[in-house]
Amino acid sequence: MQASAALGARLGAPAPRPSSSRRVSNDPSSRPRPRAASLRVRAAASEESPAASSSVAASTLADAPLVSLAGDGVRDPSIPTTPGVYAIYDADETCQYVGLSRKVSASVKVHAFELPRKCAYARCVALPDAAKQDLQLQWKAWMVEHLAASGGVLPPGNAKGNELWTERKNRGSSAKPNLRLMDGEATDDQTLAEKCREAVDAHEIVAFIKGSRKEPECGFSHRMCAMLDELMVEYETIDALDERHNHNLRNVLKTFSDWPTIPQLYHAGELVGGHDIVEEMHESGELRALLVKK
Repeated sequence: MQASAALGARLGAPAPRPSSSRRVSNDPSSRPRPRAASLRVRAAASEESPAASSSVAASTLADAPLVSLAGDGVRDPSIPTTPGVYAIYDADETCQYVGLSRKVSASVKVHAFELPRKCAYARCVALPDAAKQDLQLQWKAWMVEHLAASGGVLPPGNAKGNELWTERKNRGSSAKPNLRLMDGEATDDQTLAEKCREAVDAHEIVAFIKGSRKEPECGFSHRMCAMLDELMVEYETIDALDERHNHNLRNVLKTFSDWPTIPQLYHAGELVGGHDIVEEMHESGELRALLVKK
């Protein structure tokens, strides 16, 4: 139960008091409660407190539906785009991490992209009107429920020293916006291809991806941005799914680059390759030699 005690410390459980010679009452209600029970009582009391939002409904971990993340599962409409709490499970349905987020769908998506072998299923609860305290209370309740079911064993991702789930591989430049090839006006494929040429000639490193570096829409796009961020190079991204500013770019790219898949990486106006080639170059050191200035 050391893990349970450690969680109690993280959740603000009171420190043990020195022993006293005062007589202990025989009243059962006055006897010390087990740590997990104390957490549960405090969480329940906090939820009834006026400080907590009355519009936030509590949900148990066991009652939340188990959603498969396989294939396109990360876009399942039951995964909320609002604030909430979520739990991630591996293929054996063993809980790997319990987290809270201001946008649950984005957090689940990034976990699935970064740690695909550990992310097979998810349970989520939406708390659209939640304040920070509300999210923390729901997270505590789910953790207490998990500890009770697991015999006091924390999910691996919540264990002390495990930063796999909280450390973002592309944190440094995630706020940088995509380049837009057009201003929203209608255009033909030839004009869009010319805009692609202008972009890759004007910027040293350009990645055509799905989504943005902050919220990629496919695991390959996420990992390409992660590799570039790891090299700490300046680069631009262009969203191939942005139909308003890059209409029909997914098809235009196939002709422009003579490459069938997205993402695509360009350096100094020339195609480097898709995800697999870039990953091989990254692992061998070739990508660093090509992109990083000495």
